[in-house]
Amino acid sequence: MASTNQSGPNKFLSDVASYGFQLSASSSIPLYHQLHLILARGIRDGRLQPGERFPPEDAIAAHFNVSRPTANRAVQELIRNGWLERQRGRGTFVRSNEPTQLSLLQSSLSFSDEIGALKGHRTRFVTRTRIPASTEDADALEVPFGEKLVYLRRLHSIGDRVVMVCDSKLPSARFPGLEKASLVGGSLFATLRATYGCAVGRAERCVEAAQALDAEVASLLEVPQFAPILLLTGLAFDESGERVESMTAYVKEGVLFRSVVEAQSQETTPSTEECPHTHPPSNGAC
Repeated sequence: MASTNQSGPNKFLSDVASYGFQLSASSSIPLYHQLHLILARGIRDGRLQPGERFPPEDAIAAHFNVSRPTANRAVQELIRNGWLERQRGRGTFVRSNEPTQLSLLQSSLSFSDEIGALKGHRTRFVTRTRIPASTEDADALEVPFGEKLVYLRRLHSIGDRVVMVCDSKLPSARFPGLEKASLVGGSLFATLRATYGCAVGRAERCVEAAQALDAEVASLLEVPQFAPILLLTGLAFDESGERVESMTAYVKEGVLFRSVVEAQSQETTPSTEECPHTHPPSNGAC
């Protein structure tokens, strides 16, 4: 490893090495992306402050015993994801980049609505169409197999950083024309309420560690296929308890989830309902 002093970029490499993370040549994740994840962890932990100079690529390559092209690709990934910025003639510096923070439990009931309230948010539709309900979709939404569903795929970004792909499926018979409708205030749930008279009264969510198996999802998130992501699945119910949306969100690393839960009485009976998976990893839909 390169020699270290106790300040700036060299100390950053020493601090990151102290985590004990090791690159694995046998992993399905490319070396450059493994290195990117380790370096991003150091930035996120504040080992370098916004505006400080980032270590040069040759120092990174020597420190982690990788080739210069591998170090270069890792740095390019950090730049693309908004952790670093290149200043012509000066070098590479840490950007002011607070992690995107979402909540697992909040009053809007919708991840898309919550992320839409963040500064610098942008969203675009990737897919807006109708599809027949698979067996899994039929079970999730309690509709007949093959019934037409509205399928919406949206890509969410904060600034120039992609953070989430969100899929929604809803019964087309209840929401005719939704695949072509303009969203009220950019919100799906607000559109259901204003256009179709359907107010969402409850939402359920599950979170699990997964991989970006789907090539399109990986491309949209700008990560290698099979890269680690968070997979969120859930159901939304109207005020009468009828299922109106199944949701699957693919969340890129670097997004922080925060929940606040108040203590309940010991007499409260825990829920024994099954997690409302809409795309379990075993079927390859993730």
